[in-house]
Amino acid sequence: MGKSYSKEYELHYYDVDSNLRCTMSTIINILSDIGTKQSEELGSGMESLLENNMTWVFYNYHVKVFRHPMYGEKLSVKTEAVGFKKFYALRNYEIKDSSGNIVVSANAIFLLVNLEKRRMMRIPQEQYNVYGVDGDMKEEFKLPRLEKIDEYKYQRNFKIRYTDIDFNKHVNNTKYIDWAVETLPEDIVNNYVLSEVKVTFEKECKYGEEVKVFTDVRVEEGDEIVTIHKIETVDGKELTRLIGRWNKC
Repeated sequence: MGKSYSKEYELHYYDVDSNLRCTMSTIINILSDIGTKQSEELGSGMESLLENNMTWVFYNYHVKVFRHPMYGEKLSVKTEAVGFKKFYALRNYEIKDSSGNIVVSANAIFLLVNLEKRRMMRIPQEQYNVYGVDGDMKEEFKLPRLEKIDEYKYQRNFKIRYTDIDFNKHVNNTKYIDWAVETLPEDIVNNYVLSEVKVTFEKECKYGEEVKVFTDVRVEEGDEIVTIHKIETVDGKELTRLIGRWNKC
């Protein structure tokens, strides 16, 4: 295990939905923020990465929400650099409420990308030292593969805007979740809450491009719905796979 880092957050009006419930996009933004804050504290923040022509990007993440925090709640967030494996970095997250209850747990896989070539690069020893990681993980490491969607019930196109672009000069990862949600019928969005999400990013997309989002909906036993999404360019290049699990409100 590498170094850990903790930070306090408060949920503001812009972090919640129409029911004052914390959105999944807000949760992902918090996870992104605390990882960035740790890197800055350790002297390897965005400016340092830029000087070395590299950046960290999400390859995959899995987020489970046990209880959606509400507007005004104060949260304690912790992250830890679990380990590295050549090209891949693993990080865990935990969000607790003011009573110490775990409300969110998550894990993520990152890639270190060469900004000039836009290709992943082997993680240099300096990054191992920064995060207190002692060599490559000895455990067997398998990249998660999400189910591919073959049939779909809903499809919608989105044009990428300036406001969708982040520091890495590509679409911010939360936008993919927003696009997936936008393809769903109102009765799901209004009567269910997104309690778990798995996302794998295969390729990046940039300003001015157009994407197509394909969605299938499956009803599980009880009051659960599973949504499966594929996001690709208009010429058929697959960008992202996403699976969401929704519970009745």
